[in-house]
Amino acid sequence: MTATDLVLHHYPRSPFAEKVRVAFGLKGLHWQSVIQPRIAPKPQLVPLTGGYRRIPVLQVGADIYCDTRRILAELERRFPEPTLYLAGTRGQADIIAAWADRALFATALGLVFGINGDRFPPELHADRASFTSGKFDGWDSVKMRAQLPVLRDQFRIHLAWLNDWLTHGDAFLLGNAPSLADLAVHHPLWYARGNLGESEGLAEHPRVLAWMDRVAALGHGTVEELSPEQALETARFCQPVATPHPAHNDIVADQDQLFTEGTMVSVTPTDWGFDPVIGAFVSAGHDSIALRRNDPDVGATVVHFPRTGFAIARL
Repeated sequence: MTATDLVLHHYPRSPFAEKVRVAFGLKGLHWQSVIQPRIAPKPQLVPLTGGYRRIPVLQVGADIYCDTRRILAELERRFPEPTLYLAGTRGQADIIAAWADRALFATALGLVFGINGDRFPPELHADRASFTSGKFDGWDSVKMRAQLPVLRDQFRIHLAWLNDWLTHGDAFLLGNAPSLADLAVHHPLWYARGNLGESEGLAEHPRVLAWMDRVAALGHGTVEELSPEQALETARFCQPVATPHPAHNDIVADQDQLFTEGTMVSVTPTDWGFDPVIGAFVSAGHDSIALRRNDPDVGATVVHFPRTGFAIARL
């Protein structure tokens, strides 16, 4: 391994990890796969992230990228071609992705667990109930099943919107080349299709299915397996290469607090998985923030987050 290798911490059934895996395919990248547990504890991930346990996580040496929004932004920075943003469509792609990552994903997830909840082990229900702080009826199978009529209705509405969008005749959502919009909309439907087949509305929309197949055909790039121990060793023997960006180093948090390099701050997701990460402020951009940490197992790392969907606070 080298300090510039792309290492994805994920598990095969993760829909958000699929979003990144298809990005690897779109960009034709080589990457290394580290399989992490589906539920907590995640003892070979937390030393890298400082407590963040959502999947996926991208590791490049001792720089750790959390949340697919931040991961894809970093892939775009390092490998700008083929781009995730077709000319003149950045705003459209970001808005579509925000809808898909939240509304569409939540509906697909609720539908899968409402129908198949009894097939999932109790420890998964307990983990997800804690992870989502009571959302989705605390992942109680009986309560979630009662929501199925509403979830089915909402899922079909989303599919109808997508079907209408695709009437423009282009191969992908924003043109004849794939973009971030396609990756974001695809992954919740990939999850629903993989767990429920095409019986919950997908079969009624062959145009949507054909588009899904085109996205899936992008593949996952080329991949090799890596053990969690090897990934930790890489971080241990690398130094983070992220550097401050003075033009962006003063950001406002809590409406009246300015952060400068070295300020101790916490970064916490605001939707689910409310595990704070604490570190020294390194830098921030329009939709990014980086913290430096020192872990007894791996040494110095810089952990990168988006600002959208995360609360930032001075300690």
